[in-house]
Amino acid sequence: MKKTYICLLSFASLCLINDASAENTPPVQVGSQPSASTLTPTQIAEIEKVVSNYITKNPEIIMTSFQEGMEKQQKESVAKMEKAVSANKDKIFNDPATPTAGNLHGTQSLVVFMDPHCGYCKKFYKELTTLLSTNKDVKVIFKDIPIMGSNSEIAIKAMLAAKEQGKYDKLQGAIYSSDKPLTKKQILKIASSLGIDTKKLQEDMDDKAIKAEMDETLKLSQTLGINGTPTLIVGETTVLPGYVSAEELNKKLKEAASSTEDKPATDKAT
Repeated sequence: MKKTYICLLSFASLCLINDASAENTPPVQVGSQPSASTLTPTQIAEIEKVVSNYITKNPEIIMTSFQEGMEKQQKESVAKMEKAVSANKDKIFNDPATPTAGNLHGTQSLVVFMDPHCGYCKKFYKELTTLLSTNKDVKVIFKDIPIMGSNSEIAIKAMLAAKEQGKYDKLQGAIYSSDKPLTKKQILKIASSLGIDTKKLQEDMDDKAIKAEMDETLKLSQTLGINGTPTLIVGETTVLPGYVSAEELNKKLKEAASSTEDKPATDKAT
């Protein structure tokens, strides 16, 4: 948008060159960028009028410029994240403490960075459930990060603590299916209804190891440049920021798996 404005400003300035002599002021040199020091107040007012009239007649130019700028920014951001993913594969894909779902030996992999109190994460969780029920060749790796405050930290600690009882998936499903943020008291009540030992759950939630695991995942997300949820890593390199439908995600997973299969094998040294 800034570039478009400068172009309009330059065009308007050139239109006023012939009027400069009438104002008894030096004309703006063709090819130079207009500035307050080279234009009189009258010329500036005329330029602003030209630009304003143009935008009024062509309002779509603002939205188009904004969209193009956002798309460019997102592409650059994704490229940086994908580069960071390549440099941190072991922490992303091979952490034995990380909760998983689906086919642990599947040829398709999906890493999911989510916050349990993020609205779009809750919406995506429904799509993920659909994906897991239809795609039996995908391994899902969950990376829970508390970007929405203390309630998110409590929920993540509870889910990680439930993992110690083999109930991560059950508590995760209940929390992500809730249509509102949950307090610790509400989470414990839900946990009890799922057959989770709430006394042990609370003890594990207070365990420094649980907090360290959560903090390490958050640190990893920051290293990767992730600043929003959900953020997905499809295959070993493709980053998808934001909500994605099960249908689109299934397509991306198959593309990533196919791309991996098509890569030539690396010759081993003898």
